[in-house]
Amino acid sequence: MTTIELLADFANPDTIHALSLTDKLFAGLFATVLGMGITFAALIILQFVIAFMEKLMTNRKKPASSSVETAASTAAPTSPSKPDNTELIAVISTVLATQLNTSPSNIVIKNITRIDPPQPAWNRAGILEQMNSRL
Repeated sequence: MTTIELLADFANPDTIHALSLTDKLFAGLFATVLGMGITFAALIILQFVIAFMEKLMTNRKKPASSSVETAASTAAPTSPSKPDNTELIAVISTVLATQLNTSPSNIVIKNITRIDPPQPAWNRAGILEQMNSRL
């Protein structure tokens, strides 16, 4: 009996009882190896497709990043100065006025400080690393 005939008999529940124990074991082993082989081949193909897509994406990124680097290198260096917070103050005062049902002229913002998130430093570093690796 060939493996194809054995698998055909193995697929029919009525004829399974007529098979010998060795035929049942061989058909089960063959079906297992065949399924694992197909799965392994599909995973290998998927790995090559992912590697190919990664190469395509990195090739597209390189020209864009090189043009940004040349533009950054040709730009004149500016002296470090305080950032202009007038827009930020206007937005914050408008939001506060809206929430408090008052006029923005009644709100005085004296100081704006950034509060660090309650995450540990290693967590923030990991998040930044993940975000920068996807650029």
